[in-house]
Amino acid sequence: MSSGVAASLRRICFANQHHRLLIVSTCSIPQYHRTFSMQYKDTEKPAHPFDYVNKNYNFFRHFYLGGHYTLANIHDNTLFFHVESNFGVRRSDFVKRLANHIGFLPIPKPDIDRMHFIDETGTINTRQFHNDYCLPRDYMPIPEEWHLNPNHHASVRLLRPLLQTMTYQLRMGLSHMFSTGQGIVMDRSYWSYYPILNILRNFGFVSQDGYDFLLEYKVSIDYNLKMPRLIIFIDKDPHAIWEDLKKNGKDYHKQSRVYSLELLQAMDRMYKEEWLPRMSTYCHILQYNENEIKTLDDIVFDIEQLNFDDTNKFPDWRITVDVELERFRALLQDEHFWTRMFNANRLLHLSEWWTEPNAQKSQTSLMKYDPRYYWSTNNWDIKPFFLRYQSWTRLPYY
Repeated sequence: MSSGVAASLRRICFANQHHRLLIVSTCSIPQYHRTFSMQYKDTEKPAHPFDYVNKNYNFFRHFYLGGHYTLANIHDNTLFFHVESNFGVRRSDFVKRLANHIGFLPIPKPDIDRMHFIDETGTINTRQFHNDYCLPRDYMPIPEEWHLNPNHHASVRLLRPLLQTMTYQLRMGLSHMFSTGQGIVMDRSYWSYYPILNILRNFGFVSQDGYDFLLEYKVSIDYNLKMPRLIIFIDKDPHAIWEDLKKNGKDYHKQSRVYSLELLQAMDRMYKEEWLPRMSTYCHILQYNENEIKTLDDIVFDIEQLNFDDTNKFPDWRITVDVELERFRALLQDEHFWTRMFNANRLLHLSEWWTEPNAQKSQTSLMKYDPRYYWSTNNWDIKPFFLRYQSWTRLPYY
């Protein structure tokens, strides 16, 4: 985009030298498109990037008074890549290799216990604490336990923390990207939640009420996060996945009541016929098989051919003024806002989320005698108003 895109805005003109976000203007038409390039792999990082793990980025304090201009960190490789596949396809090694090869930060699949249920001291697992005293129906499973007994109550108690953890993972990934300018490669992300939730509903592992309950959370959050610029889909035949799980999978994979050939085939169709075509209107899609992802140079070549300034895509990455981006970056780290989003009482008629009042009262009374009852607050608890803008304890996601 030419240097006259926003001559009246000092910081927008400065941003054109670090031109990764689409800057919408009615007075100029792009003369050329900008692409991903390996030349940025060894770009020198800011000497003192903003400490987004231990501090909240505050719009007034850091932008207006501190001079932390987000656009100054951004260059052609400040991009969000998302790696997706069917269940049972190994992605983690590819995510690490690709990220290290192109100088991006690899972000693995979220660990629900570590990122959601472990307290700040790292010694108390609040999920296990709850399970020691709750009714069997209210048991909160880990994925390995859920695979063996995927009933409606267990599903909603697994999928709600999963949504919170995937949201946290993406927020911290975007915070890293805007604070340092380094791109990110995610092993699945928040945007994977929709096809997973739909397929579980279609196969009866989630009730319709549970589906509505969880989808209402997701829909209310969608507009507060950004979509990937590129989705790399690893394609594998469902029959091959099924045989590999039975032969080389973990014990809970082999005994799983969730992973069936029919479900894997339905998931493959959902990706190719519904989710990927829908996402292709918002971002680029590249598809490879397991053999093709072994050669990173070919994949990098394909990425370099993509136009990341395509005006027909990336609607959520277009900005009109730099202040809009600063406000978004501040919102990513507003823990009070995100906690309220998940603490809202939605669809109270969801029977799977209820518990017996007398049982809950008895459970609380018993828990008070357990030393674990006085665990330190975690990321998801609301702090008093006067502590909102102080530092929060966050977990690194990598």
